[in-house]
Amino acid sequence: MVSRLSHPKVIEIVNKKNHVTYLYEDQYYWDPDKKQTRHKRRCIGKLDGVTGEPIYNPAYRQELESQGTETVKAIPSFRRYAFEQLQEVIEKELSLREWMQPLMREEKVEKLLHLAWYLICSNNPISYATHWKQGIYTSVESLTELQGILRSLDAEFLRIWGQRCLENFNENTSEIIFDLCSTASYQNHNPFLQYGYNRDIEALEQNTIILLAHGDSHLPYSFQILDGTMLSSKTIANVMDTLEVDTDTVLMLNRRYFSVPRIQELVELGYQFIIRIPTRKRWLEQFIEKHRDEIVEGATLYDCKGRELRSLSLSAPFLEEESLTIHLYYDEQWRENQRSNLLSLLGRCKRELEFEVPLEEHARLYETYFKVRKRPNGSNRVSLSRDPLRTFEASQAGFWAVITNTGLSAEQALAKYEQRNDFEHRFNNLMNQEDCRLLHIQSPQNFPGRVFLQLISEIIRQKLLEKLEDTDYSLSQALFTVMDIQEVTFRENDTPYRSELNERDKEILGKLGIAVEEA
Repeated sequence: MVSRLSHPKVIEIVNKKNHVTYLYEDQYYWDPDKKQTRHKRRCIGKLDGVTGEPIYNPAYRQELESQGTETVKAIPSFRRYAFEQLQEVIEKELSLREWMQPLMREEKVEKLLHLAWYLICSNNPISYATHWKQGIYTSVESLTELQGILRSLDAEFLRIWGQRCLENFNENTSEIIFDLCSTASYQNHNPFLQYGYNRDIEALEQNTIILLAHGDSHLPYSFQILDGTMLSSKTIANVMDTLEVDTDTVLMLNRRYFSVPRIQELVELGYQFIIRIPTRKRWLEQFIEKHRDEIVEGATLYDCKGRELRSLSLSAPFLEEESLTIHLYYDEQWRENQRSNLLSLLGRCKRELEFEVPLEEHARLYETYFKVRKRPNGSNRVSLSRDPLRTFEASQAGFWAVITNTGLSAEQALAKYEQRNDFEHRFNNLMNQEDCRLLHIQSPQNFPGRVFLQLISEIIRQKLLEKLEDTDYSLSQALFTVMDIQEVTFRENDTPYRSELNERDKEILGKLGIAVEEA
């Protein structure tokens, strides 16, 4: 004899092979023969991989409809109310809607802000945004509509946007230009793009973006796309004329720009700059070796990830009359990581040489640690030319430097350099294969609009980071918490139910300026 089945409930089970979350209707009963509880389950659908909403199969949907109105009313609806309040808080503080409304229709402003928040909350290509329905703004329904929005953000729109920014700019506020040179696509040589120079001198596609931001808050507000890289003072002058900024603006330049004649030219033209010095400069190696002990025991400071660094600030050993400062940094944790991974890396390099498939980025390792001889049968005989650990100890791994004439301290210069790296990381793969295939992002008609969307998302991101500045929480942690706070409503009584918030949730919401009442 088998006992009566329990009332059915819906459970979620993740398939370990395809990682899809399936929905099952589960009922349990007592089996007197086996003297244990047993379960009877049937698959009724799955969760959407992007939105997380349930997708019921046709048979189950038909069953719900046939059960009558009362059953359908019991289906819950979920709302991420904390995230919606966060959007309202940020909009009130930044007034982005008011800024864009004179330039475009209200509906288009809504969709732009929706896409900007999507870029902050998701690491997926923007072509997936048509599946994202979170927040208070109107979502984009199709790829055709999304492509139309990108095309409408043309050169004339961007010119008006830049002019409007200048009209509302506070002259007492400093500015900084970030050279996000070589915004490359690392998607296995994207066939939609053309090859060009990039910062690692690899055969990867590139595009150069110049980002203009407030000097203190690093809040970006304008940009320019260059046909080539910014490797001359003439290009810099043209960029500054286009963006209508003066010589007091700090230039945060790509390290490819560095050379002593170019530095001298910048100084003579009255420009202020911060430039990362390429580590393979012979004079820099000698300079670091001369002051090695002073750097290791130098002033303690912390980077944006909380890692401890040591720093030493010295006058440049060239152009001494120009008041150039070199900030030297030592990252002990990075050096230790390099040491622990050295042997496995050298093993990989040895196999690359043996099978004659060398990689350009390992060229220095081949030259430093290996010698290669040909066997009679034509294959490579690869052996170590020196003791790798002893060679590493004598190396300058973990040491690096920037040069500046701004008068900024080592800590201030580090903050601006790290901000540039953060911007470049997020702008680095705008033209990924998926977006090129579906939206033709690589075309001159669409790419400026894509960069503008990234600009708006960066403005919102900087405001969020500003709110979390005095906390130990990252933006990802805060957004994960906010997106996880939901309320559920059943249509039969329209009463919202909210889960209880813990102290960590309350702290994060408080820092973000969200006043949430628990149900």
